[in-house]
Amino acid sequence: MRFLLLVISLFLTGALVQVQASTLDDIRERGHVTCGVDEQHFGFAYLNEMGKWQGFEVDYCRALAVAVFNDPLKAQFIPLNAQTRFTALQQKQIDVLLRSTTWTFTRDSSLGLDYPGVTFYDQLGMLVHKSIGVDRLDAVKKGTVCVAAGTTTLETVREYVEKTKKDVKIKMFNSREGLNNFFFSGQCDLYAADQSALTAIVSISAPNPQDYKFLKTTLSKEPLGPVVRDDDGEWYDIVKWLVYGLIEAEERGITQANVDDMKQTNSRVVRFMLGQNSGLGKPLRLEEEWLANVIRVLGNYGEFFERNLGQASALKMERGLNALWHEGGLMYAMPIR
Repeated sequence: MRFLLLVISLFLTGALVQVQASTLDDIRERGHVTCGVDEQHFGFAYLNEMGKWQGFEVDYCRALAVAVFNDPLKAQFIPLNAQTRFTALQQKQIDVLLRSTTWTFTRDSSLGLDYPGVTFYDQLGMLVHKSIGVDRLDAVKKGTVCVAAGTTTLETVREYVEKTKKDVKIKMFNSREGLNNFFFSGQCDLYAADQSALTAIVSISAPNPQDYKFLKTTLSKEPLGPVVRDDDGEWYDIVKWLVYGLIEAEERGITQANVDDMKQTNSRVVRFMLGQNSGLGKPLRLEEEWLANVIRVLGNYGEFFERNLGQASALKMERGLNALWHEGGLMYAMPIR
């Protein structure tokens, strides 16, 4: 009898496993990848003047669509605020969160989520009205700081105020638009957010950008990257190796312009990366040339950065920490072989 019950139990367990489709299967059946993005974050994810989604993180979503379907148009974008982003992912409203989300211990270990990699190394920034007349955060003795609710920035600012016991009041906002309006109307002395976000906000939203400046501060590290659920190792691997593949492509000089020519190289690693030697696609249930397809359509990591954030964009950001490791930055890929 016990043996019979064990057999039945194993059968039912196997049946349940078979019924529960993977994220990749769900995406293929649905016909598109669904990505959670920022509501309007210039340079990263925003609707341009033609009503089309554009930006650094938007490109990663389209890259996933190319990896799965070989079609960048099979990407759907769901705008989310800081409070709803994790719930949307947990409840399977989206397949991946691409919303300038900081990788932290608590988020990684207690929300049922995984972080496949870092796509942008950021830090907390502090924007101030020049009229206040300070250059460093430690010179600020009192005032009001505006910050978005549900962010690591809020936690960092709270900790700083408690530690220094300064007469600084914190005002939280649920929307970036409300925060921007409050700060630029002079009702906040300081604006705390990721440095990259503030750079974009000054460039696009400030009435007179020359009236503001960044304070010198190193309060926090903000490693940003995609987030997935922790119940699907296959999808986690797909997102992870997309992140690393684009970085490795830049390091090895594989670009949108030369990717097909590079297939003829003598480098075994490059040939493997571009699907010329079997092994890159099968473990992930993708085409062997999935990474080559992504690079052909969208380029490598450096090209993502350059057109959305770098010198070819309105933001003109320097690579900084996001330069390749041998060029003074932190970017390098796990070995692809």
